[in-house]
Amino acid sequence: MGALASAIGVPSLSSDDDGGYQLTVGEDTDVLIYGGDNETILVVAPIADLPLQPDYGLTVYLLGNNMFDSPLLPFHVAIDDGGGLILWSRLPIERLNGESLASVMNGLAQQVKMMREELQGEAVASA
Repeated sequence: MGALASAIGVPSLSSDDDGGYQLTVGEDTDVLIYGGDNETILVVAPIADLPLQPDYGLTVYLLGNNMFDSPLLPFHVAIDDGGGLILWSRLPIERLNGESLASVMNGLAQQVKMMREELQGEAVASA
């Protein structure tokens, strides 16, 4: 995590009580990073609350994000226990260094921003 901290220009990243790391990428994208196993890390980014009554178009949009697995941004849409939409992936650590992980985090933040824009105007569960 020291290499990631250096690549994004912060002195260090501290782990939370669960052993994970939380950072904010861009203006408002929280990213959570957890050690998965000896080969992967788990990366999670909250998007927004799931709309109360998503229409057909939004449902197709959300599920369509899971249709293709990009080697550059291999994230999947899911729902957490609280009804929030998230993007998540297990990333292989053998191909990651601080700069490549920072690049993935920036791409993830852009994807979250796009999805939030798509969700604007929808009645969400927290409303």
